[in-house]
Amino acid sequence: MKLTHLMTNRVMIARKVATSGDKMAFTTVTSEMMHIQPTSDSSSEIREGVFGKQFRIYCDGSTNLRQGDRLRDEEGNYYTVVSDGVSRRTYGSIDYLTVFVQKTQD
Repeated sequence: MKLTHLMTNRVMIARKVATSGDKMAFTTVTSEMMHIQPTSDSSSEIREGVFGKQFRIYCDGSTNLRQGDRLRDEEGNYYTVVSDGVSRRTYGSIDYLTVFVQKTQD
């Protein structure tokens, strides 16, 4: 069983890959439907001097996400999957992922 009727945002998934030598670049892996939800209403300090918001994303269990992946929704917002942010969950016969991401201010 899938949760596709609850997924409200189309999100592009980009991953860092080696281009040549020591150079890395993001390349689009796929596009998936997901549900994006803020964890709180306010911004907080993510790392030294950088403020942003944290979000929780729910997606299908077959979605391939890794730490450091960059996600972009249709509105142009960018999110980054945090360390240990991907958790596989099961509810009855439904497999899904809970992904913690952060969005930095532009």
